Amino acid sequence: MLGPRLAQTSRLTSRVCTPRFAHLRATRGYASKSEGPSAATTGLISLGFIVAAAGAYYYETRAATFSGHDTKFNIRIAGKDRTYSRKTDAELETMLTEHEDGQVIGRRGNPVFRWDRNWVGSNEPCEDRSAVDIIPRSAGVTDQAKHAQRVEGDRDIGLFSIIDGHAGDATSKLLAKALHPTITLELAGLQAEASGGKGWNVLNPFSWFATGKSWDPSTVSETIKKAFVELDENICQTPINLLRTVTGPFTPDAPSPTPAQTFVALAAPAQAGACAISTVVDAENDDLYVALTGDCRAVAGWQDRDGKWRCDILSEDQMGENPKEVERMRAEHPFSERDTVIMRGRVQGGLQPTRAFGDAVYKWTTEQASKINQIYHWEGLESRRQRPTHFTPPYVTAEPVVTHRKLHPANGEQLKFVVIATDGLWDRITSEEATLLLASYLNHPTHEDVPKSLLSQQFPLHPPTVPRPYPAEDLPGTASRAAGTWSFEGDKNAATHLIRNSIAGGDRKTRGELLSVTGDKARWLRDDITVTVVFFDESKAGSDSA
Repeated sequence: MLGPRLAQTSRLTSRVCTPRFAHLRATRGYASKSEGPSAATTGLISLGFIVAAAGAYYYETRAATFSGHDTKFNIRIAGKDRTYSRKTDAELETMLTEHEDGQVIGRRGNPVFRWDRNWVGSNEPCEDRSAVDIIPRSAGVTDQAKHAQRVEGDRDIGLFSIIDGHAGDATSKLLAKALHPTITLELAGLQAEASGGKGWNVLNPFSWFATGKSWDPSTVSETIKKAFVELDENICQTPINLLRTVTGPFTPDAPSPTPAQTFVALAAPAQAGACAISTVVDAENDDLYVALTGDCRAVAGWQDRDGKWRCDILSEDQMGENPKEVERMRAEHPFSERDTVIMRGRVQGGLQPTRAFGDAVYKWTTEQASKINQIYHWEGLESRRQRPTHFTPPYVTAEPVVTHRKLHPANGEQLKFVVIATDGLWDRITSEEATLLLASYLNHPTHEDVPKSLLSQQFPLHPPTVPRPYPAEDLPGTASRAAGTWSFEGDKNAATHLIRNSIAGGDRKTRGELLSVTGDKARWLRDDITVTVVFFDESKAGSDSA
């Protein structure tokens, strides 16, 4: 996500807008109009894997009391007034719903009933991506499962990922195609080992090197970590491996594409960056895994036998403001860099997330980066520059933190949903608010607006029993989260319901103004927002009706 982070001053927002990364000059290598990696890029990296603020802003509105699309409102950004026309209600609704997607799974034995997905862009093109895959398995990984009577979906693996790109969409586009196949390939190898070379071994050419591993939460978590790390290694090492193919500048009349042009195209996913979060549902073993690299987030909604809800935050934002990440990074570098690995809440004062795919400028050595910069220079381009304190790379890692839950815990709680979303959503609503919005949505998707101070009383949440992950914000209906209303406008798609409420809640006037600002200035007011909601409901699992 290139550009300032959303903040709220006055009516619209409460945080200061700052960029995901600081002082980056846009270059042709990952400009907003770039189409990102080609099929050749994806194929090359996949083959390699298998074989080997911007300042604060001030918003003020002087909207006239006109009706319809003639309403005018003003925005002051960086000292300059800009006037926009409010879009019509129909246009606004189209923006909120045109990218809706979803499916009822309809496979008996699969604990996922349905999934809903949607995105609303700010950057042009949107730098967010997402992926959903249901992987059937013909053989089980446990002795009990091998001999159990089969039900259609009882051995499915469900993969749901959200990807948040920055410095362009090259990395996020590649991950949308390559992340799930990479995870699947690694899990196939683990299953081959756990089942004595049977099952998914046909997918893994090295499955005959069995090491006797078992399929359990520990080994599955490590396998998912390995998939993330090895995919990122291939993304970042591809330009390094290709350096020997580019021997010097080429004359203007050289055949196109030149080796340098090919190099720049294949280096795009390493030059850009992306955060990613993946939810893995293992139907056979009753397990749920969430793997996070960056500052996306996953939140689960559980309901107990008495109907009371619990918000279960399944990930912790990995960013330079998180004290745990600051201490981790300080421990990984010499004491002399203690004050420079994180500066002003950013990696070396530049990148906000502390873990990411790509962003190889924080991972390459100075010598490697210099050679790559030279090739970009030959093409009249400018690559991302390393920070002055770049002494002991890597400073950014793609290794995720993996969280595990049982789908059916011993306390009898029922898992109703998991929300995964980019920080464009979480900048505007909290984890607990998202849980309440979906709990109430399941009861009445169409309803008059509800004051924020009352919704938490109508659908009370269990109080937290453990320290809440960073950032632990005010609970719903209290302090800074009490003003305003929530909207229930009959959305058929639960992701849309969350996105709609994240953009000013029940304040339709402000929502309309926020969505009416498009182009390069939109990112000053709101970020790309991508949301997937996965529903778990045993009473409906395997149903063919929505």
